[in-house]
Order: sequence, then C-alpha cells, then structure tokens
Amino acid sequence: MAAIRITRAHLKSAVEEENWDLLDRLLEIDRKHIDDASYFTDTWGEWWGLLMECILREYETGVRVLLKHGADRAVGTWGDCIPQTPLEAAKDNIAIAALLQEKGPPEYWRSSDPMIPELTVHDEKVNRQGEISEQTGMIFQVDDVE
Repeated sequence: MAAIRITRAHLKSAVEEENWDLLDRLLEIDRKHIDDASYFTDTWGEWWGLLMECILREYETGVRVLLKHGADRAVGTWGDCIPQTPLEAAKDNIAIAALLQEKGPPEYWRSSDPMIPELTVHDEKVNRQGEISEQTGMIFQVDDVE
C-alpha cells in the first residue's frame, strides 16, 4: 500500500469545505503544514494560515480541530498589513477566544471516517505555491489561487 501524502491543498480544502472530520483525519496522518501562514491572501499582500482563516470565518470547530493537533496559537497575519494575532482576531468571539486561551489542546471526536480526496489540477497549484515559498522563503500568488 502506498504511503498517503497529505498536502497543503488537502488541508486548505478541508477548511474551505468546513469538513472537520476530514481535517482531523488529515492532521492525524501528517501535521507538517499545519502552521504554514501562506494558505490564504487578500490578494493585496496580506497572508494567513488555517487557524486564522477559521477564526476570521468564525469556524469554532475548525479552531478546535487545529488546536487539538497543536496549531501554533501565535501564528497570525503577515505581509503588507498590520499584523494581527489569532487572539486579536478572535476578540469579538468569546468561544474562539476561550479556545485560544486554554492551556492544553481541546477535544474533538470525529463522527465519520472520510476518505482522503484525490488531488485536482487546482490542488496542484495550491501545493506549488507552498513549494515556492519553502524553496525561496518568499510567497508569490499563483494564478487562480486565493
């Protein structure tokens, strides 16, 4: 059986689709890219990662899953912006702010065991953007990826 390769695109798609059981499963297999802060952009130079995306969209369960797997609670926005921490972004959401301030990881139990999806052409673009960042230390927006 071939080893399962968990990519940035898998993680980003799980968050965008609010598929928390899939996100939990993916992170159980490989959490290498959990703190990558270049998943999302405003297309003007501000960048952020999975945890900030869940906070900004008020996905409390997404925050719970990411923190369960050890997401860095300090990784916020960066780039051409006034940097914002996750706790600053969650100031108006009491439940998410409380999760961010807990000492240990929160609990989350899956209600399903989702299959890991096949990568699409768009997913390969998402992954390429991350690879460029790893190789150069700089982030460039790749066509059709926001």
